[in-house]
Amino acid sequence: MTKFVFTLNQNPLDFAEDVYLEIVSLAKQNKEFQVEIKPLENPKTYKQLQGIHKLCEIYGNYMSESYGQVFSFENAKERLKYEIGYTRLANYDEALATALKEKDLIKKTFTRKEFANLVNILQKNYQVPKSFAKATLEEMMLLIEKIHELGRDRGWHNLVLTSEDTKAMIKYYNDK
Repeated sequence: MTKFVFTLNQNPLDFAEDVYLEIVSLAKQNKEFQVEIKPLENPKTYKQLQGIHKLCEIYGNYMSESYGQVFSFENAKERLKYEIGYTRLANYDEALATALKEKDLIKKTFTRKEFANLVNILQKNYQVPKSFAKATLEEMMLLIEKIHELGRDRGWHNLVLTSEDTKAMIKYYNDK
């Protein structure tokens, strides 16, 4: 699947040409396809989240070194969210999925009442990671400071953003 995203800093004619060429290519291959045009729901891109993602990558390297296991970017990002307390309570679906996993792991048969109670307890107590993409500038700055503090506490001196990274992120939020 090819996805095209138009932003205001692009030349509309160049963008249109890219889309046109992709359509012609698919048509020549006798492939069926769909074109959908809709407004961006969340215009943040990887570039805007680059600072926090850079910290996740550095954190993943430190975790891989510490545990002797390779931490993927996604694993590092999720673990880092727990480390800095960037979590929320699980919703019903998340609590239900977790309860089912727990049931399978411990290989125990639950009564309906016990299982419902487990789901209820998880909804009230089980924390899941929040999305960095939904963070405000103030939240993002606080998160970065927490990550820097974590790095200082563990002696991981490279777990920091450069001033250029921070300035670029602040500029993005101010331009929004």
